[in-house]
Amino acid sequence: MMHSGFSPLNGAAGLQGRRAAARLRVRLPVRLVLLTATMNGVLADLSQSGARIALPRPVDERLEAMLLWDRFEAFGTIAWSAGRLCGMTFDEPIDGNVLITTRRLDDAARLPEDRELVRRSARSFVQGVVRL
Repeated sequence: MMHSGFSPLNGAAGLQGRRAAARLRVRLPVRLVLLTATMNGVLADLSQSGARIALPRPVDERLEAMLLWDRFEAFGTIAWSAGRLCGMTFDEPIDGNVLITTRRLDDAARLPEDRELVRRSARSFVQGVVRL
């Protein structure tokens, strides 16, 4: 479900610097859908105007994309790419309520840090639960 409209959170209009909207730091699973591929990744931060995403492989800039997380979606363009990280600008700002709900999701279902994921994987391998 795409939400449009602008409703600033915490006085975002008064921020200085490059960003017009505050960024919400999260660590949630996402799916990035491009014309040529679909990739699972990790949402690193989210604002009403865009997102920063960690992906399994680099993507090209200026590609049109759809970002899916939980029950939300946003359409936009890959604005920058640096290794496995990329930034996406949304075609239309997402609603402030989407940010609030995403914050709640992050509190409830935040992915573990990379070190913890590797530790869990190694433990499962040693215990014979998972094969690499």
